[in-house]
Amino acid sequence: MKKLLIITLLLSLTSMVQAQPMKIGWQDLEGKVEPYQDPFADLTDDQLYNLSVYGRISEMQRLYPDYELTEGMLQEAEDAKAQLIAENVDIDYMFAQREIIIKKREKAALVTNDLLADREIEMSGYMLALEFDKGTVSEFLLVPTIGACSHKPVPPANQLIFVKAKTPVAAGSPFMPIKITGTLRITPEVKDLYLVDGNKKITMSYSLDNAIVEPYIATH
Repeated sequence: MKKLLIITLLLSLTSMVQAQPMKIGWQDLEGKVEPYQDPFADLTDDQLYNLSVYGRISEMQRLYPDYELTEGMLQEAEDAKAQLIAENVDIDYMFAQREIIIKKREKAALVTNDLLADREIEMSGYMLALEFDKGTVSEFLLVPTIGACSHKPVPPANQLIFVKAKTPVAAGSPFMPIKITGTLRITPEVKDLYLVDGNKKITMSYSLDNAIVEPYIATH
């Protein structure tokens, strides 16, 4: 009888553990990618700025040969180039690597974490409402930072979750901090989203239907 009680208790505890949603963070959504060396990561902010200045003006000269650049712009480009050379930055190599790195970053942004597919998860972020109905929201994007997609650049696809709430949520602010709980699906798709500042085409990798949505209060 005692043994039966112990087994029943263990099974009950196992069931309780399995019923608990997995608490995850934004980094958990990123899939594994083949490591690559990003030469731009080793540059200082000033070097990145000088590289962008020289690259932008050089590109204007190449694409628009009839456009008369000002003396100030030409001098700015020369000063940027001279500074980069003085600091042993290989300008030609950096420009050659630019497109390669861009493509690798784009690929990394689309890779999902397949281990989270169809798992019950719990995570926090900010609600970016897509539609309002008398002050409530039923569909929204969960984004990692305030202003993402709206006032700031769109995050990578694997950092966006399209959420359909189980019950409409009263939206207290445009970017309300919330906690969501539900089954995470890997559903790569592109949507035309009508946001406050206009229409945007956004690529997202994850979705959550019938989600439980609660206000999020950070604890330290």
